[in-house]
Amino acid sequence: MKGTSMKALVFVLSIISFPLLSTVIPKQPHIYVEGHAEQEVIPDQIKISVSVTATNMDADIAKLEIDEKSLKLFEATKALGIKQEQITATPIQIYPAIEHQNGKSVNVGTRVSRNIDILLHDLAIYPALNDALVEAEITSKISSTVELSDERSIKKGVLMLAVNDAKLKAAELAAIHGKEIKDVYSISEFKTRTEDAYNLRPNQELYGQSYNTAQVRYRVPPGSSVFKIGKMRVTATVFVVYTME
Repeated sequence: MKGTSMKALVFVLSIISFPLLSTVIPKQPHIYVEGHAEQEVIPDQIKISVSVTATNMDADIAKLEIDEKSLKLFEATKALGIKQEQITATPIQIYPAIEHQNGKSVNVGTRVSRNIDILLHDLAIYPALNDALVEAEITSKISSTVELSDERSIKKGVLMLAVNDAKLKAAELAAIHGKEIKDVYSISEFKTRTEDAYNLRPNQELYGQSYNTAQVRYRVPPGSSVFKIGKMRVTATVFVVYTME
């Protein structure tokens, strides 16, 4: 009975997968190629995420400390020419501060926190912003991630390069056999002849330098001579079926 159920399951899966493959692979002579492209780009903005926290037995004092630090930070960013729309601050959060001491939970007061995101377009002032964070006594965890302001457009451009690469490969393969490619029968970012068809994920990637954030700030930030933006790499892969004539 168990073997019969397994055979039935395999049969059902074959019915499901067959229409998928039949729609992307033609019966007439064809060429199935993979096109790939990659491009190095320099990020043009940095997102700095700051978590400001304060703990005190008196909640009002902890809140006052957060307000003072936030005000110093906002004043510093304004002095650096950072516009208000580049800064996003969450509402203040207040919750009990519990610490584990000698295996016991101890209430050490009230913890007040606020998260602040700064989107920096002028990368040259990043070191100065570091200094401003220290002057504002922001010693909590900070994360900084390099980004592209027009990521979608750049990915689209690399994707078109991958399509052109696929066409060139198909034409070369057809020419070897004295043929010419005719039409695009199907094009996809997913492989159609492997298990990837059941785990569909577009094969486009953008990766590069991110500052390993979630690290504790030190009193002395890196100097401007240390700071250097690394390049990012954008990749795209497509799978194309061309008919031949």
